[in-house]
Amino acid sequence: MWSRCRSPVYFHLSQKPWSEVDGQHGNRCTLAGHILYLRVAGLWPHAQATRYLLHTVMVQLCAIAYIAVGVASIYTARGDVDGISHTLMHLLEVVSGMVKAGLFFSKRQSFYRLVQDLDLMVSEDWDRPELESARRWARRMTVSLTAYIYTLILLWLPAPLLAGGDQKLLPVVQIEGVDWSLWPGAYAALYALQCAVLLTQVPVVIGLDCFFVAAMLHVAALLQLLGQRVSELQLINGGVADLAGDVGLKRRQVLYAELCTCIVNHQKITKYLRDLEAAMSTMVLVQLSTNMICLCMGLYQQIQIKDALTALQYAMVLPFHSTQIYFYCWTADIITQQGEALSEAAYSSHWVGAGTGFQRALCIVMARAHKPLLITAGHLYPVNTAAFVALMKASYSYYTLLRQLDGD
Repeated sequence: MWSRCRSPVYFHLSQKPWSEVDGQHGNRCTLAGHILYLRVAGLWPHAQATRYLLHTVMVQLCAIAYIAVGVASIYTARGDVDGISHTLMHLLEVVSGMVKAGLFFSKRQSFYRLVQDLDLMVSEDWDRPELESARRWARRMTVSLTAYIYTLILLWLPAPLLAGGDQKLLPVVQIEGVDWSLWPGAYAALYALQCAVLLTQVPVVIGLDCFFVAAMLHVAALLQLLGQRVSELQLINGGVADLAGDVGLKRRQVLYAELCTCIVNHQKITKYLRDLEAAMSTMVLVQLSTNMICLCMGLYQQIQIKDALTALQYAMVLPFHSTQIYFYCWTADIITQQGEALSEAAYSSHWVGAGTGFQRALCIVMARAHKPLLITAGHLYPVNTAAFVALMKASYSYYTLLRQLDGD
């Protein structure tokens, strides 16, 4: 039955960036805001290729230089667990950003195709409240995360200058044993480098995360719409009608065709979800692992530092990392729930008297809906609210281990 309803259910446009196919869908791109965010990060191509390449190269070269400074900082720390954990915490986000950028460039055609395919699926239901809610939540999460981390960075960066004193400190990563008063030019260059990297890496780190979360929110909304349509399948729109003879047969055929359309739409959604997972799975693993380690080290730094202002800064970092994990897990969990709800929606449809063919097809829909729709991290473990709890527990376990090492 499932194969009988299968038609050329999915097709792809030319594998180009959205900027090159803009206008093919009424100038409405579902993820237009997130694409603009990725352009700021130097990940999504601009119309002017030269400017885009220069921007991308500069962002990544600055990140490489920042990592080199971090390696020098770890070397000069010479076994100081406190100093090394401080440097690693700030270094890991930049490293994960570079890894995610490299993965994006290696799969960029898949990302272009994902944007185009999502536009095709939502084009007919653009104004539905479910999709509008998904767009609204995606905007809120992107703006809130960006505003929060930029506020923290802008409070963090000038702190060494405002503190004053004889000892010159860099904003984030320190290099021990260097008297910066003898090297004012190098101090200014390193200070500017760390400021530039922190400000430019935010769109790289957050941009891809928000892109994935926004796509998953739209998938969940499409599943919700599909469930509503399946539950509303019925022979008549109210009242009593004679379903005998040719009129009844014709109405059953129409109902069966509507169910086949719903099955085709479900195939589109599940295929899109598989493509999305294939593109993002490794990046999700990198980001969740990084956030887990940063949570551990951030908690350790907060306990170790005696200065109240610095302790407050680290306390403000912890919600950012936990929120990044939670947004992934919460959104993936919604997809699983909406996929499972399709089975109940099918049973809630008006299937009595609809004919054996319709009822048999509906049973197949229910059976398929029982197969969970999962997003995995590195194709290793599912991303859901249970995974969020497990990651929080793992972060605390690593924190206690780190304290034991420091105590020894």
